[in-house]
Amino acid sequence: MYNVKMTGPRKSDLKTLISRIFIVYLIALTVLYSALSVVRHNHFQSGGFDLGLYDQSVWQYSRLLWPYNTIKQRFILGDHLSLTLPLIAPLYRIWDDVRMLLIFQAFFVTFSAYPVYLLGLKKKLSHPVAIAVAVAYSLFYGIQYLIFFDFHPVAIGVGLIPWILYFLESGRHKAALVCIILLVLSVENMGLALAGIGCLYLFRKDTVKKALIFICGGILASLLASRVTAFFSPVGYEYLPQVVLNPLVMLSRFLDNPEKRQVWLFTVTSFGGLAIFSPGAMLAVLIDLAQYFLTGPVFSRMWSPFMHHRAILAPFLAYGAIDAAVFLSKKRIPFGITGGYLIVAMLFTQYFFHFPLNKLAKSEYWKEEAWMNDLRQLVLSVPANASVAAQQNLVPHLSHRREIYLVYPRMHSFENQPCGRTACWWLDFGGKPDFLTIDTRPNQWLTQTLESDENWRAAVTIMERTGFIIPESSFGDARLYQIIYSQMPI
Repeated sequence: MYNVKMTGPRKSDLKTLISRIFIVYLIALTVLYSALSVVRHNHFQSGGFDLGLYDQSVWQYSRLLWPYNTIKQRFILGDHLSLTLPLIAPLYRIWDDVRMLLIFQAFFVTFSAYPVYLLGLKKKLSHPVAIAVAVAYSLFYGIQYLIFFDFHPVAIGVGLIPWILYFLESGRHKAALVCIILLVLSVENMGLALAGIGCLYLFRKDTVKKALIFICGGILASLLASRVTAFFSPVGYEYLPQVVLNPLVMLSRFLDNPEKRQVWLFTVTSFGGLAIFSPGAMLAVLIDLAQYFLTGPVFSRMWSPFMHHRAILAPFLAYGAIDAAVFLSKKRIPFGITGGYLIVAMLFTQYFFHFPLNKLAKSEYWKEEAWMNDLRQLVLSVPANASVAAQQNLVPHLSHRREIYLVYPRMHSFENQPCGRTACWWLDFGGKPDFLTIDTRPNQWLTQTLESDENWRAAVTIMERTGFIIPESSFGDARLYQIIYSQMPI
């Protein structure tokens, strides 16, 4: 007989257990993120830009149709050079619903935290600290707002960058190359993200050459992609930056607006502020923000921390935090202290800044209201193959069709003065759709009507009075109108 001394689980078993717990965490977070975006969509808070726009395109790809986007009224590649959208089109063969895009986005971005964890281990972090960095990455404010704010192909780029970094650090260059190609094909400005990857390696003696190749190649890739997008666009490339070359003006533009300063606050406090000690990470952040902050007020809508634009910062900051944790360990600061600090800092910023995941804990976020059910009945009443014009928050509920048009309230001049004067409010839309679907209830959000409540309702009243639209069906304040083009006022 041999006496076997039980010493508890082996170290390798503990590491395996930690990894499995982390996988369970990622699955749970995917469910939470999916709920966050799907509930928002179900409550008619999503919009034609960007969910409806990309849903129509992916739906067209899934049916091998020419991807002419009727929301922007152009070939989809004339808006953004999103060449990876056909790769996710087969998802609609699993579930032919716009929510599939939202769930895919939640899954793909959440599970990109796994290569962050692997990268931490590759850099010799302990398992708990590697997981702490990955958790902080998965809860980064830009990622939360990316998932909360509709769908955008930038999510594909965000999800690929951690894999690129892990493959590069692991010497798996073929896998890294495949991911790099997919990255630059995702959106035209992902070449700048590749330049950001180069910045991470710029301050290491053994990788300067590789860094310069990534930086120069990435910038060239974005310039080329913007030219291709301009070729497909009837108005040229819409997002070309106009940069003032005065150094003092350039520096001031990084901080000359409250939204920009809020972005910096959220960014530097992420990962407990560790990433600010990584020159490469902060240079990558500067390059990414420069494309928005230095271009003047014409791109002011892209300054906000509350949309998808800031998500791309997450992998850069995670890499910087890993480097900082390694540096601290060399200064005899235990990994346990660093990991604990990261988690506490992450929880504090989540609570203090009230990032989107907090909404799931609020009963108001889940609350169903009568008008929501009215709109659902309205959506179901629209013939499947009909061409439709719809207000902003109805577009993504009707975009699985060849013709869906976004309604824009505009002031028009009419000779016959249908509103008692020459200048009247009217609802504009492209094409010649058969039906108009709108919500006529008062006090809607500006993001739903794109105009003040008074002007929105005035436009509907005038269009009804002229006979240009006639009621087809109604559910509460939700209206389906048939459009009579012969009644268009002069």
